[in-house]
Amino acid sequence: MTTPGDIALLIVLAAALMACAGYAAGRLHQRRQSGPDLRNAYKTGYDAATRSVFSMAARAAGKKPDEPETPEVPGQREGRHAVPEELVRAKTYRLSFDRVARAKVPRQTEAVDEPAKPDADTRTAS
Repeated sequence: MTTPGDIALLIVLAAALMACAGYAAGRLHQRRQSGPDLRNAYKTGYDAATRSVFSMAARAAGKKPDEPETPEVPGQREGRHAVPEELVRAKTYRLSFDRVARAKVPRQTEAVDEPAKPDADTRTAS
């Protein structure tokens, strides 16, 4: 004796089997067709890319460099930096002696009257 639910289960399983078989057949067909299509797409894409790169290089070689958009008048550059314009345009930027000395001196928290205590790390072995 069979139950009425068995026929519905068989129909669902048969539909699932057909769907899986159709999917597998489609994938096999796609794999077989994609080989020549990929080769053709690679060939046409390579040719187009080669033409594009060479034409871009030819266009770039023919261009003249643009003139920089820097103002001629030094006063027009105000607000861009806090350094005087003559130092910006100079080849080298040198600090005056007192500025260099102040830049190298660390802040001392000790009193001026007390001598500095040597650290154990700074002593040299004789």
